Amino acid sequence: MLNELRSQRDLTLQLNEHWLLVQDDHKKRAEQLEAAFDKNDELEEKINQLQGERLNSRAEQRQADRPMPRQDTQSAEQRANQKEASIRRPEVERSSTSEARSQRESSTLSGNENGNDHHKSVKLPNPPIFIETDDPTWETWNIKIADKLDANADHYSTEKIRIAYVISRLEGDADQQTYAKRRVGALSPYQSLSELLKHLKEIYEDQDLIRKCRREYVALKQLNKPFSSFYSEYTRIFSFLNYDDVILMNDIQNKINNRLQNALSVCLIEFSSLDKLKIFLQGVNNKQRANYQLRDEQRTVKPVAAPEKRFVPSSTPASIPTTSYVRPATFSTPEPERPRMSITCFNCKVPSHLSKNCSHLKASTSAPRAFTPRLNEIVMPEEEKKLFTEKSKNEAKN
Repeated sequence: MLNELRSQRDLTLQLNEHWLLVQDDHKKRAEQLEAAFDKNDELEEKINQLQGERLNSRAEQRQADRPMPRQDTQSAEQRANQKEASIRRPEVERSSTSEARSQRESSTLSGNENGNDHHKSVKLPNPPIFIETDDPTWETWNIKIADKLDANADHYSTEKIRIAYVISRLEGDADQQTYAKRRVGALSPYQSLSELLKHLKEIYEDQDLIRKCRREYVALKQLNKPFSSFYSEYTRIFSFLNYDDVILMNDIQNKINNRLQNALSVCLIEFSSLDKLKIFLQGVNNKQRANYQLRDEQRTVKPVAAPEKRFVPSSTPASIPTTSYVRPATFSTPEPERPRMSITCFNCKVPSHLSKNCSHLKASTSAPRAFTPRLNEIVMPEEEKKLFTEKSKNEAKN
C-alpha cells in the first residue's frame, strides 16, 4: 500500500510539473506571437512611409521633366483641336483611374485571401482576462472576444492563432478547464474556435438568466433615483424579456415615484409609444429636481444682517432759534375708596369675622355632640315622643 501511495504521489508531482511547464510554454508562445504582430505592424508602417516618399519623388520628377512652354506659332485650327483633346482627356483619365482602382481592389481582396495584405486593420484593445468572476461576466466577455476577432480578422488569419489568442485571455479556473484538451497528447483537442467557446459556454453561461431578469423586473422601483438612471436599468432588464410596448407602458406607470404619477394623472395626452412616454417623464423629472434644488439653496442661504441705524443730530445754523416741545403736565386725582361690604359670621351672626374663624364654632366642635333629632319633623304618637326624649336626656347625662 505504501509503495502504491508513493508511486501515485510521484505521478501527481510529475503531472503538476508537466502542467506548469506546458503553461509557461504557452505563455511564452503567446508573448512571442504578440511581439511578432507588433513587429509586423512596425514594418507595415515603414513600408507605407517608403511608398509615400517614392510617390512624392516621382511627382517631383514629373514636374521637373515637363518641357517649357513654346512660343505661340500655331494656327487657329490647331488650337481648336487642342481644346477638344483637352476636353476629352479628363474622361479618358477618369476611366483609366476607375479601372486601376478596380484592379487594386481585386488585388487587395486576393491578397487578403492569400494572407499577403500590406494594409491591415487597426488593432483594437484586448478584452479583459476571464477568471470566472462577475466582472466580467461570461456573456460580456464572449461578446468582446467576438468583436475583437471580427474586427482584426486579418491579424488572426488561422484557427490555431485564434485559439491561442483566446486561451491567452483565460486565467484561473477557466484556464484549467481547457488544459485537458490543450495538453500534449490530448485525445480530443480543440479543432476550431467554436468548439472552445462552446465548451466554456456550457460551464460558465448563466442558465437562470431569464428568471433572474423577471425577478429584477418585478422588484424594480424608482423611489428617489433620477428618472434617467431608473430608465436605463429598466431598459437593460426588459431587453432580455419579450414584453410588448403596451405592457411596458402600463408597468412603468406603476414603477415611477408618486410625484411623477401625480403629474401623469393630470396630463391629458395619450402616448402612443414608450419613447414618447419616456420623453415626457424625463422632462417632468428634470423640472421637479430643479425646483427642489432651488428650494434647498434658498433654505441654506443665510440672511444678511441689516446695518444698525444710529441717531445723528442735525446741525442747525446759529441764526435760527431752536424750539423744543414741552408736554403739558397732567395731575392725577386719587380715586375714592370703594366702601367695603360688612362681613358677618354665618355661625354666630357677629360681624368682623368669617365662620371659619369663629371661636364659638371651635368650642362647640371640640366637645362631642349628642344627636338630638327634631321632634317636629318626626311623626310619632305622643307617648313614644315622651319616651324618646327621656332616653335622649339620660344618654346626654351619662
